[in-house]
Amino acid sequence: MSVITIQCRLVADDETLRHLWEFMAEKNTPLVNEILERLGKHSEFEIWVKTAKVPKTAIKELCDSLKTQEPFIGQPGRFYTSAITLVTYIYKSWLALNRRRQLKIEGKERWLEMLKTDVELEQESKSSLENIRIKSTEILASFATHKTHETNHKVRGRRSRKPKDEKADRPDKVVTIKPSRLFEAYRQTEDALTRCALVYLLKNNCQVSFVEEDLKQYTKQRRKKEIEIERLKIQLTSRVPKGRDLTGEKWLETLEQAVQQVAQDEKEAKSWQANLLRKSSSIPFPVVYETTEDMKWEINEKKRLFVKSSITVVVSTTIPARGGLKD
Repeated sequence: MSVITIQCRLVADDETLRHLWEFMAEKNTPLVNEILERLGKHSEFEIWVKTAKVPKTAIKELCDSLKTQEPFIGQPGRFYTSAITLVTYIYKSWLALNRRRQLKIEGKERWLEMLKTDVELEQESKSSLENIRIKSTEILASFATHKTHETNHKVRGRRSRKPKDEKADRPDKVVTIKPSRLFEAYRQTEDALTRCALVYLLKNNCQVSFVEEDLKQYTKQRRKKEIEIERLKIQLTSRVPKGRDLTGEKWLETLEQAVQQVAQDEKEAKSWQANLLRKSSSIPFPVVYETTEDMKWEINEKKRLFVKSSITVVVSTTIPARGGLKD
């Protein structure tokens, strides 16, 4: 199934266009904004974040409670359905992004727990740094051997062998070890010396270093990860889905707060800063149509495509002479 995006031109009288704009800009977009804001303050919001799912029933309940209030009252039924669907899409995307941030935080925190100085690794392994280096060399050799076997197996499985494949199993070929494989090996072993050797390799870019450790560089490396975690946590707690500020009113309110008040804490100050720097779309939220029953498609003798919606607004565009519609 192929998807084609068609740019269309709305064809309607001025009164119809004005009416449609008022619905989208003054009623439907504020409704979506309000639902987004209330969901972020819902008593079960933290549970939804952990499960990475907002029940559509909760969104519908909010919409139903708002559609009898000003300025949201009086919209076509499909506009309310569209608002529910749109908020569902927005939160689904946001929660997926949120989950990725959470996984990043967990991964970086695990690395901080593993990360130790050479002296600490000696103490934990109850062995010398020289023995840790020897074990690290053995680990690299074992990974390199395994990688070579995998490559040779793939080559033998092919019917024809390209010239470049002949280099794959050369003994002098440098084999790059991915950090993810070392992390996996760390999780699968309980041997103290092996674990310390794996940490030693990871903090030295998967190589055995014979240079004395620079403690200032180590501290800098550790602090860098701590800052990354702090930033991700701020994003995790402050970046709930935002609506569209068509009039700039929310931006002005934030600016007035920042000028006239003193932030209670760093979190509030960063929230103000994020709102002031954020570029909000000046276009209303779209009206989502999910079924073919809402749209009627026609092509006239001049190869012009007409789309008629349930709110009787006609959309027109020209199809190229050699083009056509695809399923």
